[in-house]
Amino acid sequence: MKPCLICGEPSEQTRCLEHQRPDERGTRAERGYGYAWEKLSRRVRRMMPFCGDCGSTEDLTVEHTEETWRRYEARLPILPKHTGGTLCRPCNSKRGRARPQGREPLETGSAPVGKAQSPLHTRTVLK
Repeated sequence: MKPCLICGEPSEQTRCLEHQRPDERGTRAERGYGYAWEKLSRRVRRMMPFCGDCGSTEDLTVEHTEETWRRYEARLPILPKHTGGTLCRPCNSKRGRARPQGREPLETGSAPVGKAQSPLHTRTVLK
């Protein structure tokens, strides 16, 4: 038993029944974690069974990227290359939220960000 975070009464959870918050996030499927995501997640974690940031092999997840969410919202297939790879839960949390909620969709086919600074970065034709 633990004390409730609000009133201090003993409780099985961090909050007593009176002070528990309703789950406002929706179901797993409503949040984008349906059968297809679970299947993809298992596949990616089999391909890379360690965290890409710290090397941990415990509590692994697959990171959603903005590309992942764009494809999910457009009902397009999501492949392993569209994810951020395997991360442990703490490293995935440190990377932050990738879902573009409340923002305008990113433009596709926009101009390149950088410009070649030397001939090594451009295609040259040898004579």
